[in-house]
Formats: sequence, C-alpha cells, structure tokens
Amino acid sequence: MIHVLADQNLHKIEEIIPPQAKLTLYDPAEGIPNPKGFDAMLVRTVTHLNERTFPNIPESLQFIGTGSSGTDHLDQEYLEAHGITLADAKGSNARAVAEYVMTALLLWRAKFAPNEEFGKVGVIGVGEAGSAVVKLMQNFGIECVEYDPPRQERDKSFSSATLEEVLDTDILTFHVPLDLKGVYATHHWLDDEKLKGRSYKLIINAARGGIIDEKALMKSFKAGGIDQYILDVWEKEPDFNTEVASQAYIATPHIAGYSEQAKVNATQIICKKMAAHFGLNENAIDYEIHPKTENLEYTSCDLTTILTELHPIMGYDKALRDLFDQPDKGRLFRNLRNEWPYRYEYPSLRILQTLLDEFSELQKLGVQPVTQ
Repeated sequence: MIHVLADQNLHKIEEIIPPQAKLTLYDPAEGIPNPKGFDAMLVRTVTHLNERTFPNIPESLQFIGTGSSGTDHLDQEYLEAHGITLADAKGSNARAVAEYVMTALLLWRAKFAPNEEFGKVGVIGVGEAGSAVVKLMQNFGIECVEYDPPRQERDKSFSSATLEEVLDTDILTFHVPLDLKGVYATHHWLDDEKLKGRSYKLIINAARGGIIDEKALMKSFKAGGIDQYILDVWEKEPDFNTEVASQAYIATPHIAGYSEQAKVNATQIICKKMAAHFGLNENAIDYEIHPKTENLEYTSCDLTTILTELHPIMGYDKALRDLFDQPDKGRLFRNLRNEWPYRYEYPSLRILQTLLDEFSELQKLGVQPVTQ
C-alpha cells in the first residue's frame, strides 16, 4: 500500500487510482499541502513546485506526477535533486487541442472569410499537440508549414521548416512549451522583431501564456498587421489582460485541452506511471468512456450554430468576457476552468446522418452518425 496525495480536481482520480494506493485529496485553492508521510503526489498546472513554494520535501516522497502535458510549473532540477521521480501526461490532450484549433478556424472563416481558402498555416511546435493539429488540418486540405528545430535534432525522420518559411504564412498557431532559457527558449517567441513588416489573417495561441509577447501582439493588431487573434492562454494567467482579451476574436480561460477524453487520459497516464514506479498493478487503471448522442434535430442548420452546440468554445468566450469588470477575475478565471463540465471529443459524439451529409466539415472533424 502506498500513500498518495492528489489534487481533488484531477478528473476521475478516485475511480482510476490503483487499488493498492490510499488516496488523500487536497484543494489547490488552499495552497500546497504538507506532503509528509506520502509516497507520491499528483498535481495539476496550478500547483507550482520549486525551492520557494516547496522547501521541505520529506524523505518519504518519491514520485510526483502532473496531469498535464506541460511541466513548466515544476522545477525539474530541484525536485530530481531530492530524489523525486517526475512524470507528466504528455500527449493526453493533443486531440482536444487540435479540435479547439480547428473549431476556432472554422468559426473564424465562417465569420470573416466565408467560402475562402484558409491559406497556409504555420504550426510552431510539432510535438504531440502540434502533430494532432497538422493531422486534423490535413482532413480539410489545409497546407501546413511545420516548424520545430528541436524535434529535427532529436528525430532524424522529421524536417523542420525554416524560420522564414513558417513566418511567411497566413495563419500562425502555437504548440510549444514555455521555455525561459536555452537555445530554443520560447518566452516571447513572437515579438516585435518577428512581426515587423508582416501581415497575418489570424494568430492562435493554445499552448502557454508568454510565448507571444502580448504588447507586440497588440501593437501589430492595432497597426493592421494582424487581422484577428485567438487566445486560450495569457501572460499573467489567471490575472489576464482584459484589453488584450477584449480585442480577441475568441478569448478562453486555458481550456483548449479540456475534454472528457483528455482529462481521463491524463489521470490514467500519471496513475499508470506511478503504478510502474512502485511496482503496482497497471492493468487496474483503465476507464471506459461511452459515446454521447447529441440531439440536434431542431437546431438551425448552419455550421456555426452546430459547432457551438457541439463545442463550448464560444460559451467559454462569453463567460471570460463577463469577468472583465470583476475585481477577483483571477479567482473566477480558475473557477471557469474547474467548474464547467468537460466536452466530449468529436469522434465520441453521435448526431443525425442527415446533418453529417449536409455538413462535410463535421465528418472531417470525426463526428459519427447515430446508430439505431
């Protein structure tokens, strides 16, 4: 039996935790709890563990897992120096992020460029999420320019576009971690210098706040260099910049990777890694999600309405805008992330065949027909 301290918001943690683990839940809104006496700790991106926030690491603690793809909230060097094994859920939300980006693109085109081609899309970062974005865009015949020099170094089968090639596109979408230092630092990757003299139809950031310099973004937007932008992540999150958010076509509270499937995947991945570390039974950690039928037969038949019925992106956008004048918008931002029900990814949704026949985009997204 191992003792596990886990964020209470890790999805389905009580159902997925190995039976050989005694689970204690904590509320991250109340701060980082004392992990004394625990063998493992399971966290989310809201819990930042470093020498300042987590100074007293007990000898009992061997394993820390995060239910996220990114690990910039964990000081890897500091934690590993204390004998901690770290694990993440990289790739768990790749499909969800890809669906967010493709849904946003379809809504953007319907509003600003109906019946036009998307143009070339520069994909910055082609790891799990970026690759999923490329794959989904290919269903729509979109030309993607893939930029990921670090991947080219470690993966000889991958060839990255040059910086000039990726910047010479119509749309940019970001899928890189937030790295503050090093050869491939991504903090303020998109800045005044890269935006100078260029024009973009659309810029999307569904990766990490700080990858885009928001001041440079606004400067280019106001000068007409950027037609529209969509942000899911923010530089000083959760205390986001309301001016930047107000000018965005779509502004959401860091939920691009949120889906029932992504959240279950994340919890399963870190529980399986934890089980492997402690020699527990990994086969007891599978959780099945059944398809969901959406009754859209009375929905007005236009693609925008159907997409906003199937995906909550515009609902999140409205909810975030409602926070602009709130004095505690940071807390309310967190609540939006934690309290809304998770959507189902498109391949797990079932709708009438007549709608799939009328809107080929839904089939390309992976939506399935209702079965009798």
